[in-house]
Amino acid sequence: MNIDEIIRKCVEVPGISIERGEYSAGLFLNGKDGKGSVTFFPLFSGLTLAYISVNAPLWTAPDLCGEGSEEKGPLLLNYCVTGRCEIILNNGNFVYVTDGDLSLTEHFAQRQYVYPRRIYEGLEFFIELDTLAAQSAWLLEEFGLDFHCVVERYCRNGSTYISKAVPDAEELLKKLWSLYHEPMPFAVMQMKIYSLALFSLLMAQKEIPPSQVCAYFTETQVSIAKQVEQIITADLRQYHPAWELAARFSISETSMKNYFRGVFGQNISAYLREVRMRKSAELLTGSRLSVSEVAERVGYINQSKFASVFKKQFGMSPLEYRRMKHLERLRLDTP
Repeated sequence: MNIDEIIRKCVEVPGISIERGEYSAGLFLNGKDGKGSVTFFPLFSGLTLAYISVNAPLWTAPDLCGEGSEEKGPLLLNYCVTGRCEIILNNGNFVYVTDGDLSLTEHFAQRQYVYPRRIYEGLEFFIELDTLAAQSAWLLEEFGLDFHCVVERYCRNGSTYISKAVPDAEELLKKLWSLYHEPMPFAVMQMKIYSLALFSLLMAQKEIPPSQVCAYFTETQVSIAKQVEQIITADLRQYHPAWELAARFSISETSMKNYFRGVFGQNISAYLREVRMRKSAELLTGSRLSVSEVAERVGYINQSKFASVFKKQFGMSPLEYRRMKHLERLRLDTP
């Protein structure tokens, strides 16, 4: 399946729209839970670079293979700039990539892409081996690239490779990321240069960092963590002791906390604090509730404690934040 077919199928998913430009094609998610975009830049025949920016808990994927289909997709290289993304391994277990992680895989069909922290930014290369060999053979020969060798070195026995990007690769990936807002066609030319340098570097590495020992979680463990998250965020005014949450699922507190941290990358208290601050910012901006009422809505009895935590998160008091957002709206509304 080539990149054009993948994009076409993605547009069939409800809530996904597409915009095509001279140098790129963009998919846009616009749902009740958040927004996101994936912008595809075709660099060469068979090699496409995508910029991903998501502020939502998940992005539903189309059925790219079809039940029983043996059609192979492209080799995927992902780099996480910031955030957290759930990956389903071919054995059914789950693993999570985070800031600075590089992954390579031949498994490209997931039911959905889950972002536990509701934010993700990263790069993704779609490498169509057959198309490259047929239509970009000159490129492979000129730069000494052999992507079949990349698969053999990094994805042995069909495994998914995950590791922190080595410093030289990370430098190139960060340069690629910085090009997104640069003017065209200069940016595309630079994307091509840095991409070729990146793949040349990956091939030239004599010692490949071993795929990192990740914490693997079963579907049941992931489900428990996500249910715990739903319970503690359903009503931010309610307090749920760890022992009570663990008892609901007949597991130990330690296991419950490990599952939660494994999926969401934070302990429960830190995660809940972020959710409360995010919700309080929404209420300060979009409602006429007083600061004390906002504090109560997000679970703070002590207004001074709320103001202290809020200032630590946003660098200003709740009232200053409300005034700033009000002025921003006025500027936008002024012709």
